[in-house]
Amino acid sequence: MKLKHLLLVAFLGFSSFLFAQTYTGQVLDSVSKQPIPYAAIQLENTSTGVISNEDGNFSLYLENVDENAQVSISCMGFSPFTISLKDLKAQNGIVYLSEYVNELDTVVISDEKITIDSIIARANRNLKTNYPVAAKQYKIFHRKTSHMDFKDLNFDIDKASGMRKSKLESANKSLDSLSREIKSARMVQFTDYMGTYYVQDSDNRKLKVDKATLLMDKRKDFSLEGVQKKGSEIILKYLDPKKSYKVKSGWFKVEDSLSLSEEFKDQKDEIENQTLDLEYLNNEAFNQLAKAQFKEGSFIRQVINPKYYDFELLDLTFFMNDLVYIVKFTPRKSSSKFSGTHYISSTDYGILRTDYQFAEGKRGQKFNLKLILGIKYIENLRNGKVIFSKNAEGTYELKYAYNDAGSYVYLHRPIKFVENSDDRDKVSFDILLEGNMNEKQEILVLDAQPLNKGEYDAYKQPKTVKYQQLKSYDPSIWGENNVLEPVAEMKQFKSLE
Repeated sequence: MKLKHLLLVAFLGFSSFLFAQTYTGQVLDSVSKQPIPYAAIQLENTSTGVISNEDGNFSLYLENVDENAQVSISCMGFSPFTISLKDLKAQNGIVYLSEYVNELDTVVISDEKITIDSIIARANRNLKTNYPVAAKQYKIFHRKTSHMDFKDLNFDIDKASGMRKSKLESANKSLDSLSREIKSARMVQFTDYMGTYYVQDSDNRKLKVDKATLLMDKRKDFSLEGVQKKGSEIILKYLDPKKSYKVKSGWFKVEDSLSLSEEFKDQKDEIENQTLDLEYLNNEAFNQLAKAQFKEGSFIRQVINPKYYDFELLDLTFFMNDLVYIVKFTPRKSSSKFSGTHYISSTDYGILRTDYQFAEGKRGQKFNLKLILGIKYIENLRNGKVIFSKNAEGTYELKYAYNDAGSYVYLHRPIKFVENSDDRDKVSFDILLEGNMNEKQEILVLDAQPLNKGEYDAYKQPKTVKYQQLKSYDPSIWGENNVLEPVAEMKQFKSLE
């Protein structure tokens, strides 16, 4: 056999063990058979990995990896489990984790004088060592799930000089139909993007989005902006597009002169461009990352501070064969708003994970200007999770964070269109809106590296980024990238437009 043929056979034989494939699976409790959320699934001896979602599901893309390569699955309170890719595939991606029950029964703490005060003191003392502050760039995947549920919604044209009675009745009928449609529907949309986030410091940061998608039914765009747009489209349809109007309202844009032809053009451009505000996305990502930074005055720095919170040692558990303290925190001061749980390593006193929510009786931002401006807002829900992982240097990096925020909103606003003509015809429009908004944001850090100053300086963040409109979730859209596996609600979503 010729040499080149031998080389070809050898190459083909070797390459049969190296391949690119996406592994999907689910992490379950070995006893209860219930899903285990937020488990870390990682290719051993690499930084490649993902986190299981709320349903315990995960999706892991691997390229040029031998099928005998090992994947480790770990979660707080469970024994870590290692399995080859070949075996993972053979059991259809189902992985069972066992609780650390037996090990906990035999735990002996060498320092019998350990107290909750000393645990918290050591955790605070080691913050600078465990979480060094430095300019970084992160490869991230971000998902935002938004819900809007209206309790009450009424549109009404109170007065319309210069408009025929039949036209007025038709307009009110259209508005009433819109109100009923919105109240009977529960708006949901999913916004995903992947990219690189450059953070020099809190004031100097840039977001480069490689790909963004929006999954929603445009017919049910009942966000506050969507309701505004649909209501205005009906009103504008019954006004003369050849004329201009002065608009008096805090709901629509206030201009000296509103040209309806320009308004329709702007709305059409917005739909066709399909863009997202990049600075807004930048701020969202920073708010998520900032929760996991231990700078003075930061969120997580406050909830580990004994000046603001009381602490209680609830129990012990294990993570990756490391004894972990389970520490409960509750508000010490009236200005402190959260309660939750810290998971603190007994080895280096690093905070491995923090779960938080509004403490009983606590709320976030709120204001009530119902009588003056017809506005009321209450942030009544906030809970989340911050999970860290150790890097090659032995310090901690953010791996995953989510924040779930809910609020009540009330808006009662009159709107008046006044024709710019000698006739000065007017259309008075009234809107009353009341409902609940919910927004869940998740961020998965796929890689963290020191900031490449050359890349940072060369990249100029644009104002907007285009997104791809989806009618249903398509996992292939992300190609050879690891992302958060969607929950059942997102997988089952279908747009009927």
